[in-house]
Amino acid sequence: MNAGLLQLCRAICIALIWGGCASLPISVPPSEPNAKAMRLLMEDGYVEAFLMRRFADGRILVRLTREGAVWMLDPKVNCLWCWTHVDKRIWVNIDKRSARALNTSGETAEFWNGGLVDKY
Repeated sequence: MNAGLLQLCRAICIALIWGGCASLPISVPPSEPNAKAMRLLMEDGYVEAFLMRRFADGRILVRLTREGAVWMLDPKVNCLWCWTHVDKRIWVNIDKRSARALNTSGETAEFWNGGLVDKY
């Protein structure tokens, strides 16, 4: 009897986990900037970049599209959207000490300028 009850519990747990995971909202970021992002791109000194990698501690690697230079950016606060934009186009505004990243939805994130990276 215990073996049958255990199998039933396993089946219920699997069904709940599987059903719960299927209902998670997973959205793909738009490939073109929306109106808010376009307005920010016109006002500020952003340049196009490619978000290469997001590390577990929140740092990101971005490759500037024109120059090909790779920059390490350290988060001032946790970037909630960065992990969904890995391998995607973003825009960055890099100053001497800080940087700002912008995604296609018009969301921004503040970073510290970690400097150029040679090995990427």
